[in-house]
Amino acid sequence: MRGKKEVKRKNSAIEFWRFFFAIAITGYHIGFIFPMAYVNQDTGYYLSSSNWMRGAGEILFVFTLTAGYFLVKHFKRLQANEDYQKKSASSRAWEYLWGRIKGLLPVLILGIVLGIIALSAFSGTSIGEVFVEAVNGIWEFFGLYIAGFSGSAASGQPNGALWFISALLICSYFIYWILCKNEDLLSGFIAPFTFVFLGGWWALTGTRASQTGWSTLGVQVLANNATSGTAAQGTAFIGFNNGLLFVLLGMLGGVLIYYLVERLKKVKFSSVGKTALTVLYLFVAIFLVWYTVYPDTVLHLERWTVHFLCMVLVALTLLRVDAISMLLDNDYTNKAISYLGGCALYIYMIHIPIVYMVLMMLGKNTLLTSYTWSQVFWPTIIISTFLGVILKYVMDRFVIHRKS
Repeated sequence: MRGKKEVKRKNSAIEFWRFFFAIAITGYHIGFIFPMAYVNQDTGYYLSSSNWMRGAGEILFVFTLTAGYFLVKHFKRLQANEDYQKKSASSRAWEYLWGRIKGLLPVLILGIVLGIIALSAFSGTSIGEVFVEAVNGIWEFFGLYIAGFSGSAASGQPNGALWFISALLICSYFIYWILCKNEDLLSGFIAPFTFVFLGGWWALTGTRASQTGWSTLGVQVLANNATSGTAAQGTAFIGFNNGLLFVLLGMLGGVLIYYLVERLKKVKFSSVGKTALTVLYLFVAIFLVWYTVYPDTVLHLERWTVHFLCMVLVALTLLRVDAISMLLDNDYTNKAISYLGGCALYIYMIHIPIVYMVLMMLGKNTLLTSYTWSQVFWPTIIISTFLGVILKYVMDRFVIHRKS
């Protein structure tokens, strides 16, 4: 019985980072929505008085890495099940996708509905326009938004953060199918080949994750590195949404991390080796936290440097050999931190509607003169976290663990 408990015990260190970065991404999005951000045209959409959490836009990579890692872990856990192995690759991939959909779709729908209501109330949109927007966004309810369905990415999504969930669902199916079909092909060729060549192109062109960006055979159809605008209707070749490519790259990076970590787990690290890993962990964690919270003070890091640091942080945290990851994953706080980490995606899925609601509660017409970024941030965090905890309880109790 103790052996079973050991297997089921979550790594609360990785859950700690998932929760922390979910909070940081919330702060990052407030920078887009808070009206003060539009006062100074020279500074674009960033706050004139504070740029806290602005680096969190790149830290989203952590969530793609962990998604890829745990996808492979799920596959390896079921390898010993002979009945499961007899099923076709497509059957197993659909089962895996259904498991993800089952755990995310109810909250995805809630996030879309809340987004429509909150954005409409904030902008003064009529009931008729809200209804039309919901009908035009019907594909969003199937998780296909980021593939290009529902029309223009800039106008077809009332809860912009949900592009990431759409990309996770789409990439999960195809990666899992390849994994079931030929694990060696995925781990030995497809994952490293795609990561090196597609990632190299991203680094060279300065492209970033963007639900409004569309790339076609190496040509970005949008200006400003695909951070604004909509995909051109006259796109000449078949292309892919940059957000979808971002998640694909991250998940394949997570696949590679899985095999690296499993190999390193067989190594017996000396005390010197563990100390060296602890120093490395501390260095990477400080850099990422500093960059996330305040990126433009000292650390002028390129986004692919940040992504590399994310990979190192995730790999070390999952390896759990250094002193810091072991400290974060202690027996006393394991359950509490793991629960908060389990709320991270739910917080992410509902935080944008909460931002609009908080702005309305504060009085959007007086925000420019009466409130600061932090006064919008903390109510949003408290409400989003509270609702995230409730959603996790409801999903765990009545959806994910419900017997069919």
